[in-house]
Amino acid sequence: MIPLLRAAGMLALMALGACSAEKHPLDRHLAQLRPVTVAALPDMGWPAGTLLCPLTMYQSELSDSAPHAGRVNAFLKQKQFLGDEGHWSLIVVKPLPAGDAGIEQLFFKRADYDVLNDPQVIARDAQTVPAGFVPQACVSVEQARVLVTREHEQRSHRKLIIFGAS
Repeated sequence: MIPLLRAAGMLALMALGACSAEKHPLDRHLAQLRPVTVAALPDMGWPAGTLLCPLTMYQSELSDSAPHAGRVNAFLKQKQFLGDEGHWSLIVVKPLPAGDAGIEQLFFKRADYDVLNDPQVIARDAQTVPAGFVPQACVSVEQARVLVTREHEQRSHRKLIIFGAS
């Protein structure tokens, strides 16, 4: 019964966040970037050593090779998180003790861009990945950059956002 109530509460929070007219500063920053750009992220006040791990649509856990994957995936499982088509999220892992202490999940509505993090999907779909830019499943806040590009085929007008370092 309690897990069901927790899941219902999580859905209610997501719905309230989705209805909010105020966008998160990171969302506003990503929305204004134009292809083809590699850009630093704005200062969000996260401490040095913080990792940023984007989860794409339908993605409900980090790949096992990502830093702190076990810790983050346990956090997501405990929250009973399931990715969906209308949202992507950013897992913020602050340099704190083990467990889910220091982990937060920011939710974003799918806007005029898609976030990619799978190397095969990036190779297939991204129009260009500049030399020196390295896509990463999780990137430290000090090194974090985003690549904004378009699809190879130009099937849509959507931008592609890829987290990484350069």
